Amino acid sequence: MIKLPDRSDPMTAEKRVERRLAAIVAVDVVGYSRLMGADEVGTLRALGAQRRELVDPTIAARRGRIVKTTGDGLLVEFPSAVEAVACAISIQQRIALRNKGVAQDKRLIFRIGINVGDIISEGGDIFGDGVNVAARLESLCEPGGLCISRAVRDQVRDKLPVTFDDLGEQQVKNIVRPVRAFGLSAEAITATPELPSQETAPGGRSRLWVIPVLIAVILAAGGATWWIVPPLVVTQPFGPTAISPLPIGAARASVAVVPFEALGAEGGSDYFTDGLTEDIISALGRFRDLSVMSLGAVFAYKGKHPPPMEVGRNLKVRYVVEGSIRRGPERIRVSVSLTDTNRSAVLWSEKYEAEPKDIFAVQDQITRQISGALAARITNLELVRSAAKPPSSLEAYDLVLRGRDLLHRLVRSGNAEARTLFEQAITLDQGYAPGYIGLGRVNLNSVTQGWTQFPGETLERAGSLAQKAIELDNLNGAAHALLGNVAVHFGDYDRALDELKRAIDLNGSDAESYAVLIPVLLYRGDIAGAIAAGELVERFQPNAPVGTQFNLGLAYVLADRAADAVRVLERSVEQNPAHMYSNVMLAAAYAVAGRRQEAERQADRVRQHFPTFPRETFGSALRDSELRTKLDQALRKAGL
Repeated sequence: MIKLPDRSDPMTAEKRVERRLAAIVAVDVVGYSRLMGADEVGTLRALGAQRRELVDPTIAARRGRIVKTTGDGLLVEFPSAVEAVACAISIQQRIALRNKGVAQDKRLIFRIGINVGDIISEGGDIFGDGVNVAARLESLCEPGGLCISRAVRDQVRDKLPVTFDDLGEQQVKNIVRPVRAFGLSAEAITATPELPSQETAPGGRSRLWVIPVLIAVILAAGGATWWIVPPLVVTQPFGPTAISPLPIGAARASVAVVPFEALGAEGGSDYFTDGLTEDIISALGRFRDLSVMSLGAVFAYKGKHPPPMEVGRNLKVRYVVEGSIRRGPERIRVSVSLTDTNRSAVLWSEKYEAEPKDIFAVQDQITRQISGALAARITNLELVRSAAKPPSSLEAYDLVLRGRDLLHRLVRSGNAEARTLFEQAITLDQGYAPGYIGLGRVNLNSVTQGWTQFPGETLERAGSLAQKAIELDNLNGAAHALLGNVAVHFGDYDRALDELKRAIDLNGSDAESYAVLIPVLLYRGDIAGAIAAGELVERFQPNAPVGTQFNLGLAYVLADRAADAVRVLERSVEQNPAHMYSNVMLAAAYAVAGRRQEAERQADRVRQHFPTFPRETFGSALRDSELRTKLDQALRKAGL
């Protein structure tokens, strides 16, 4: 519970104070004392992980300022009621998604209260009735929901796609007048579509909002064309091209991997530990958007246990990776952590275990898992960091990051806005391959989501952009993955597989390449291989992109693993309710799982919200006629 400040000190009133209007958010964990009593260490770790990975980045992306933390509570200030409510909804959605695989008695569930009012700012803290009302609203809130004041409701009405329930006048402690409260249930939050962050220019008003609105109006007539297979038109053959390093001006995320510590090893040295450190450095170095310090640069820290901030200052890197290895006769245990040296904060930590049956196979396995997970988390952190920057930033790298963030939302307006950002990045640096890759993905999205009237021409542009990126940087696995993805949509699965093999050969820890590999294997009829690739992506990225979840869900349906299909597709729909194909496949998954009522409800949702669903061509990319028949039967069983 957030403790209300004591303003009874007469000395405080004599000091000069600053007053302003603000949106105040009070957050509290439900049943925190019970959770701590049952498992103090586990609860603290879980809460810390949710703060680092979900709550704090979401607040930063919405321009919020964390005023104070009180154990299980947060007090946050926003300049806008709309941003405050949108942030709270996003936090509750992401926490609900994260809680899916957690036992009921161990779930961390938040209550959130929001008020708009006059506050007193002093020494970085905020006080006044505006704060007190927010805290009282939080105590009225149902678990997993929101409770807001009338002032907030009036400001967000018609600006967000939510409808709050009127809870009436509430008499709350230490507030003289009753407070009119409005609530949003956990179920309503789950059903709310993803709310995109607003890129705001200096001065507070977005300068880019007109672009997605106009493009959305112009393209409104475009029909969905996913899985339609026109003749192959990608003509340039794959072959070795000129290799160019990344341009000097591309300010990439900088990482140093400090030599891992060999716990219990005689003399503090162990060839396995040294080899694993070197392998992780090498694997991370294959990610073209990461700048990784060489083994020679970090070897001086071996056995010295330096504070990460010291390493960051000395080597001028933002992120530091540390770890330790304990080898036993039956188990190898590896601990690894990632620290942001700018914030002096541990952002992520994980433990891995393996049986040492084949020491070199184990080393390769652990290297792949650690480097894949690290790269995914650093990329997400960089996306959040870039999204918080003002749009006036003209660094090609930051423009590309902001574009990628918009692409991941998979909404039409975001795709249009991402196009502008990638084009700006290319204009700024014509030798920067990620700019071309991003623009190619924009075009590919336009085809797969039915946002263009000219799918053939748009696919050709995506293929040409992928080829350009390869010419600029032949070692960029993402460029080969994009070209493979384009080939998939032209029906050339052999070419696609060649490109993806090349991408994975360049970087065996890149979740993105494996994500593209899933549909290729699906279409070729290798269902077991598609599932293996999808489950690997999930290990690298617990919150995998919605398209990856759809493909994995489809593979599970075709493999007669209906329960797994439902689990993955429910998460996909929760993450992006506007994704047509996840909604379609969820109905089919419910049907084959024997969940008839849920299948009927989901099929009704598809018919109501996705009337352009291309039933006749859906699944036509599958080579195996038996698999096409199986998919068709699942759709018929769902009433589609």
